[in-house]
Amino acid sequence: MQVYRHREDVLPSLIIFTVFAIQLGTFFFVESLWVVAAVMAGLLTFSAMPGSISHNHHHVPTFLKPAYNRVYEVILFLETGVVPYAWTLHHNLGHHKDYLDQEKDPANWLLADGRVMSRVRYDVVGALRIYPEIWRIGRGFPELFRRFKVWGTVSLAVLGVFIAIDPVKALILFVAPMPIMYLGLMDNTYMQHSDLDTSSDLTASRNTTSRLYNLISWNLGYHAIHHMKPHVHWSRLPELYAQMEHQIPDGVKCDSVLLSACTYRHSQHAAPVAAPVASATICYLRPAQPLRWSPAQMRSAA
Repeated sequence: MQVYRHREDVLPSLIIFTVFAIQLGTFFFVESLWVVAAVMAGLLTFSAMPGSISHNHHHVPTFLKPAYNRVYEVILFLETGVVPYAWTLHHNLGHHKDYLDQEKDPANWLLADGRVMSRVRYDVVGALRIYPEIWRIGRGFPELFRRFKVWGTVSLAVLGVFIAIDPVKALILFVAPMPIMYLGLMDNTYMQHSDLDTSSDLTASRNTTSRLYNLISWNLGYHAIHHMKPHVHWSRLPELYAQMEHQIPDGVKCDSVLLSACTYRHSQHAAPVAAPVASATICYLRPAQPLRWSPAQMRSAA
């Protein structure tokens, strides 16, 4: 019986299950709070990988059966703090749809007066805005919003069980890392998009071919292609990037684990780095308003 949609997701899921096993083993069998804290700190140094796996899962669900995906998302919540369907609403239906429009993007980096938001402000304010933005976006997608609330409640109930068993260990292992994960999520988004030319999909994302970055992020270094084809599985992004790399301006490309190595800054260089992409290229990406999910898209979120 086939369990996975894509065999490439076997390894990411094993990483998630291994991290969860470490969390459970530490919670139930380690008495020293210093050791518990050390385990938590060790997992935090590794946190970019579960965060990226969670992101990719919410674009292309890992398992064929919806029930498996929901259980997987509860486990992901205990590792990243992101409840089921939060990515779907805030990221897929918010950021991806509107990232070229800074007045609508729920993760916008441009201030009302036209200045670029500072990195620290973006991280803190963006993290605090995530769930209010989900509430706003969710009202336009009532069925997904209902699922978000149901599975958010389930996730919090599972966390509540751990808190009831041992509140101190639960705080250290599960709760304390969550705000750090949110700040890291926003910080990575800032470096992927801030101070770029939003007139085109090809110029609005920083891209890196760094093997280390793409190993940690599961190919999110090919970020322009990810935005152009958000329903494509992460394993295909390098191939698609190679096909389109000649269209992507040099200023938003680098080969570094640090996206800051991409040299272009719109506030400094002023002129666009490329002409807008032809509508035939981008019509796949940004459906005309109002956006509604078809039955097939609803199933793909299962």
